[in-house]
Amino acid sequence: MSEYKQTQEELEEAYYSESNTNLRNCWYPLLLGNAVKAGTPYAHHLLGDPIVLYRDPETNDVIVFADKCPHRSAPLSVGRIMDGKLECRYHGWQFSTDGVCSKVPSSSKIPTNAKVRKYPAVESEGFIWIWPGDLEAVNKVPKPVIYFPKLKEEWVPRIGYEVLDIDASLLNENFLDPAHLPFTHDTTIGKRGNSTIMNITCEFIDKTNEGHGIGIQGSVSQPERPDLMKIQQKFQFMGPCIVSLDFGDLGDQTFYSIPTRKGHCHFVYIQRFSFMQFLEKQFWGRWILDWYNPSYVRKILMEDYEMLKGQQERLAVGANAMNSPVAADLMIKTYRNWWRKVMKREDGGPWFAGYSSDIEDICLDDNRSKKVGKSASGRVATKKKQGNGQVVPE
Repeated sequence: MSEYKQTQEELEEAYYSESNTNLRNCWYPLLLGNAVKAGTPYAHHLLGDPIVLYRDPETNDVIVFADKCPHRSAPLSVGRIMDGKLECRYHGWQFSTDGVCSKVPSSSKIPTNAKVRKYPAVESEGFIWIWPGDLEAVNKVPKPVIYFPKLKEEWVPRIGYEVLDIDASLLNENFLDPAHLPFTHDTTIGKRGNSTIMNITCEFIDKTNEGHGIGIQGSVSQPERPDLMKIQQKFQFMGPCIVSLDFGDLGDQTFYSIPTRKGHCHFVYIQRFSFMQFLEKQFWGRWILDWYNPSYVRKILMEDYEMLKGQQERLAVGANAMNSPVAADLMIKTYRNWWRKVMKREDGGPWFAGYSSDIEDICLDDNRSKKVGKSASGRVATKKKQGNGQVVPE
């Protein structure tokens, strides 16, 4: 009996579904493993959540807590590792690796609610992966692994990492936009003379068996330039933050645009190119790639950055993300429609919206005027209507 294959209509419905637009119940490769050293707490954000990471001195496992002491709400990330535990630098309260307070120097009794939220975290394939969603759901999905568009186990990947003040949604759109290459990247990977009419296809794909949900896949053709068809390019998006580019026998790239805060992201790239494989297998070749590749990738990325930063600034003051769409924007439109579903979820969307609706008078910003309520997941969610998925930097 053959396995049932979903139709494009069914996959499209699943692509925009509640489960497929839940950015919380996902693994994120927030950091390279070597970014968290023993003996030091580190402050970061994921979906706006302030978090602190450190290594358990006994096991060397990465521990991730909410970056807020349950005593006086001081940041735990400015604390220290003492007696194998994370110690708040304000009053010396110490916390075990399960998030439970184990010591209060000024009291013989420990309050029963003296606990810190702990986030599931694993190290895999050189990354620290963090799960910001429901604890009940984390065991229902496969352990995280780097996504590759095709099976090429003999290819050696090259990995890089950047921190950007660009919203993850804009970076994803940028990678799904082949029409920008001849102009934005005219001095690097593009060529202005190769600009011509593009035909873009877009289909819905099922990657649930690989732990990536329902995504989209596009391909590019340029009928007026058959000579350019030697490089067959396919590109995919899978929520929450993966874009992959497949260049056939030439290689592939996988990008993770990890939403740390509104208007900010961590960008992870994994490249596997056939022309690099000889160098990857030689000591001197790896030395050359270690020296040259990061600077070249960064040069390409900064060409995008200049455009995206300016775009983000305009979106922040009411500009539309897309005003006059053309056929070459098909993948971008399909992605942005998904992103709008993400931002308009009934639970308030993915972003951190505060610890409590009881805002102290000491807070002098606009938070006091917002109505805040609990979401279905227990997070605090604003009731303020989101605006067309537009980016509003912090």
